[in-house]
Amino acid sequence: MAPNPKESGFSLIELITVVVVLAVLATVGTGFIVSATESYQKTQTRAALVNTARMALERMTRQLRGAMPYSVRVTNSGNCVEFMPVAGGGFYRNPVPDKANNAPDHASIDTAPHSVDFGSADFISIGAMDSGELYGGAPVSLALVSSRSATSVGFPSRDWQRNSIGRRFFLLNAPQGFCLFGGQLRFYPNQDRTAAGIDVTSSYDLLAQGAQPMGAPFTLSSASDSRNVLVRMNIAFAEGDESLDFEQEVLIRNVP
Repeated sequence: MAPNPKESGFSLIELITVVVVLAVLATVGTGFIVSATESYQKTQTRAALVNTARMALERMTRQLRGAMPYSVRVTNSGNCVEFMPVAGGGFYRNPVPDKANNAPDHASIDTAPHSVDFGSADFISIGAMDSGELYGGAPVSLALVSSRSATSVGFPSRDWQRNSIGRRFFLLNAPQGFCLFGGQLRFYPNQDRTAAGIDVTSSYDLLAQGAQPMGAPFTLSSASDSRNVLVRMNIAFAEGDESLDFEQEVLIRNVP
């Protein structure tokens, strides 16, 4: 049978044109899919960073608010904030021997009924006005607790730097601290009160990876008899190409 002149196939030019068009569509479609995937991954990464930062900063805020105000100090070249948690406290009944009254040393105080609400109450503090009065080898506003009841606290015989304005005493636990070290945000428990700062080689809890300082990571506005303590935290959290900056302020109420 003779071929029908009305029947015809695709020419080479038409085939090439189709291939080119399909290639362009495939390229555009692939780019769109890749872009959408990358956007989703970035969103997930940022959400994970926000969650990590929120959990770390909330824990730091909660623990710092439980610190004795005058025990908070910035150490380790500004990379750590150290503090002594309040275990309990209350009011003592009679003035204690101090540098002003020159009364004989004593080894206990009578108190209004009180309790230990947190920790083990290793130390007692009376009349502290600065972190230097609590740390180091010979603290003038801190003593080791040797005995305790609901209405008394015992300690090695001593006098104090001053009486508390409101006759208030604090029962404290061993120092703790938060540090930004080696790209990690860490919590260090049970630190040495006589040391100049945090021992970063001691055991710690890891709060976050990929943490970096934004300038000074920890700064402090110290307390006075009429001013609260303000701790500022400036930390960036990063993963891959994503980085988020966080600034957090913690106000620690001062009760002299």
